[in-house]
This record gives sequence, structure tokens and C-alpha cells, in this order.
Amino acid sequence: MNESPPPLPETLARLDAQIAEKSLDRGEVLDTRALSGRTALPEGEVRALLDGEAPRDDKVDDRIRGRVRTLYEAYLAESGRRPADVCREVAARLGISDKWARSLLNGDKMPNVPDLTRLAEFFHIDQGTKFFTDPAAVALNGALQRTLRELEGTAEDGPLLKFTTRHGVITLALRGRRLTPRKQEALALMLESLLSGEEAER
Repeated sequence: MNESPPPLPETLARLDAQIAEKSLDRGEVLDTRALSGRTALPEGEVRALLDGEAPRDDKVDDRIRGRVRTLYEAYLAESGRRPADVCREVAARLGISDKWARSLLNGDKMPNVPDLTRLAEFFHIDQGTKFFTDPAAVALNGALQRTLRELEGTAEDGPLLKFTTRHGVITLALRGRRLTPRKQEALALMLESLLSGEEAER
């Protein structure tokens, strides 16, 4: 059975200890915008939690609707697709009308559990419905665990992490955790080639 992660304050204390020990930039390691994207939490809320502020009180319904809307808006921005096309596809996936799908995606209506499960699948959310229902501190804490394991040396190293830590480029290694293994491998090979070429010219 997997152990539960430590609470957020402990995670942040351990992260800050590693950041200080390795002389890293806290803003780069704990990238507010990236964490917001990974958790569907507003940047301001992520920043407040990273600064040690108490999480704000919220209702589960508001939490779910807000995260669905945030995911939808991020998906539109990243994919460049038209809202009408996305609503139509979601409606087909959920077996509902386009109008109801639009209301769900805009956060105007509350999805039921089956719809929420299918929305998690549509947006490729590994955590399933927990992604939408976990309190903000729990969601952020979960997103920070990978970073903590990498800094403490307990994560399973990907190709980019192995390469960049070997060359002392810690912040690039941390940013690379958002790339797929194939993209990490390609970037590591490209950097290896560039560095090898520089050494040959000396």
C-alpha cells in the first residue's frame, strides 16, 4: 500500500531545505504558473499556499465547477480549437446536448459522477475525479511530490534529468519533468551533441 504524502507545510519545508542546499531559485523550482496548470488552481491561490497562507474555505461544488472551467479554458488556449467544436465533442463523449456540455465546461452546471469521470478522461487527468474534488492544499501537495522526490534524489530519473544533473543544470532538469520521456530523450541527445561539439572545437 502506498504511503500518504506528508502534509503541505512539511512538503514545503523539505522543498525549501533542498532549494537552499542546492542554491536554487525558489520561483523557478516552484513555478506558480506551471503549478496552476497542473492543478487547475488559480495562480493567486497557488502563490498564497506556497507562501504558507491557510487555504481558503470553499464548497466542493464550487471547487469542481471551477476546476472544470479552468481545465476547459486551458485546453482551448493550448489546442487552439473552437469552443463550439470542443463542446460538441464533449457532448458526444458524455451523451448529453451541446448546450448542457457548454454549461458544464463553463462551470455553470455541476457534473454528476459519471460525467466527471468522462471529463477526467477527456482532459487526460490521471487522478480521475479526485483531481476535481481534492481541497486546494491536497491538490497542490500532490503536484509538489514529484519535485520533492527529484530534489531529494528519490525519483525515478528520466533521460533529461540524468543528463542535466550530470552536467549540473538542476533547473533545466526540474523543468524537464513536464516533458514526455521521448521528448526528454530527444532534448538530452541534442544537448549532448552540442556539448560534445564545443569540446571538440577546443
